[in-house]
Amino acid sequence: MKRFSSMTTTQIARICGVSQGTVDRALHDRPGINPETKERILAVAREYAYVPSVGGKQPTGKSMLIGVVLYDLYNEFFSKFAMSLTNVFQSVGYSVVFLFSNKELAAERSAVDYFNYIGVDGIVLFSVGSDDAEYLSYLRSVMRPIVAVGNRMDGLTYIGVDDACAMYDLTVRMPMRDGALQYFAPILKKELHSLNAQRLRFEGFRRAAEECGRDWQLVTDESDLDDACAGIICSTDHYVLRVFRQLGFSCEVPLAGFDHVPMLEHFGRTIFTVEYSTDQIAEACMQYFLKRKFDPHIPHTVIGGEA
Repeated sequence: MKRFSSMTTTQIARICGVSQGTVDRALHDRPGINPETKERILAVAREYAYVPSVGGKQPTGKSMLIGVVLYDLYNEFFSKFAMSLTNVFQSVGYSVVFLFSNKELAAERSAVDYFNYIGVDGIVLFSVGSDDAEYLSYLRSVMRPIVAVGNRMDGLTYIGVDDACAMYDLTVRMPMRDGALQYFAPILKKELHSLNAQRLRFEGFRRAAEECGRDWQLVTDESDLDDACAGIICSTDHYVLRVFRQLGFSCEVPLAGFDHVPMLEHFGRTIFTVEYSTDQIAEACMQYFLKRKFDPHIPHTVIGGEA
């Protein structure tokens, strides 16, 4: 195999007798190229062991890379969101690089540092969240556009649903029995930053319950769940699974979650939840990075998730 220390797309174009744009379409699997030409370009790229430079700039002056920082992929919502980002950005020629914080602020900052270092064209940040002035100042100083999703961060553009409003709507519209409501949110055991989505959802629930004249109880431990209550509203769909684990799948208490994770549709009963489009969030992020008009406010819908 022939090897070049720094084979470029310009050299591949020269060898194949085509334009650099044609090479770019072949290497990034974009439309508008003859299949035979594409195969010839890919064969040359393989022969010369072409490896794209991660931090390299395209002729447009852009890296054509988007960095994404997520907690992890264990929660089905994050997997769904990751695919939405990948599909939307690939449709306009970008590659997406994912790093994971595992809900640790130090790991999140390291990920942002790395993306800043390699010169991505934008960063989608699902932040652990912090009210620390130094960290917020650091994020604002990063020389890459950053958009916050999931959790709001002071000073950053946020794209997503209004968590407080969505949880308020869910609480008002969910059918309930007589008695007190339970709001199940184990994460509220921790001290969360002021704009954390979980705090905002709880505030939306509390406002709705009080305006409706309903007694309520915050539950952060599964052992305190009560299937005789008026209803159990979970701050995420993921917590609905923990309710089932504690009370059993046959429990008849009205149940609600948040995020509309598809897996819950297979449990043979109605689970009310908040649905919103991860594709719309990804699309708005893309428009933001391309400096086009975008709507940061993603609409939500309260649904009953019947199997």
